Amino acid sequence: MAFLKYCFFSLLILFLMGGCAAPPEKEVSLPKEAKKAPPAPSKKSALGGSGCLAYRVKKGETIWKIAKAYGISPQELMDLNGIKNARDLEAGQELIIPRAHEARLVLPKAVSSTGFSWPLQGKVFSRFGDWKGGKTNTGIDIEAEQGQPVTAAKGGVVDVVVDNPKGWGKVVVLRHDGGYHTWYAYNSRVLVSKGNWVKQGQTIAEVGKTGNAQRPELHFKVFYNDKPVDPLSLLP
Repeated sequence: MAFLKYCFFSLLILFLMGGCAAPPEKEVSLPKEAKKAPPAPSKKSALGGSGCLAYRVKKGETIWKIAKAYGISPQELMDLNGIKNARDLEAGQELIIPRAHEARLVLPKAVSSTGFSWPLQGKVFSRFGDWKGGKTNTGIDIEAEQGQPVTAAKGGVVDVVVDNPKGWGKVVVLRHDGGYHTWYAYNSRVLVSKGNWVKQGQTIAEVGKTGNAQRPELHFKVFYNDKPVDPLSLLP
């Protein structure tokens, strides 16, 4: 009898011990907020700080104008900011620019002793006096990108705006003091009208390949007292 009583209490103790044992460990569930992946860093936070500069686009500015001001290539600026089409740029839009290029913005536009500046930056692939299209080139041809801004080489008045689809395409001619005229051809778009006063460095057109141009380029001429002169002799 004592033995049965001992067995009964032993089984009872084992049962109670089993009932008090910790349940099998379950996977710890996180709050919903914790399960969400952290937000991807914004372009500004990822590229900002000491390495980059935030720039807000002003009305009328273009990718090429901003890139040129900061000494960065237009494509690099577009790639850095995830821009697929240069024409998608909007006033108020914020761009990221490598801070290494920041100092270039404050450099004055190079002006020659004769008061002229380059209408755009690019490789001159045909010079004054070269044989071109069966005749002597009376200007220079500058390699450029489609839509790149063309700026006034000197302050003056818009004397002529014309579209000659079989020749020079969309042309702007400026009249300057001292008997000079400057001539800008093959543009895709003209941004000024006859009689407008423009200051040096102001965008007057956009590069194109209108007329008989075979690629995007600017044909630039300078006339002194109605006679063509070598633009390279007047440019910085």
